[in-house]
Amino acid sequence: MKCASCGQDIDPERLEVLPDTRTCVMCSKQPRNVVFMEYGHKTAGYIQIVNGNDVEGIRRAERAYRRSR
Repeated sequence: MKCASCGQDIDPERLEVLPDTRTCVMCSKQPRNVVFMEYGHKTAGYIQIVNGNDVEGIRRAERAYRRSR
């Protein structure tokens, strides 16, 4: 099976452990952006995009998500 991101062959051992995977090990380790809606006090929501390496931004996004639920 080929990786959906880079097109390289996915290792058979990885497919054995994760049969539904669509990416190779290298592509699965790449950070992804996180997108969420943030609502301020009495304002319309706005979209925030956080880089996957930004630990503080991810923490803030998770906190905003918990608050909105």
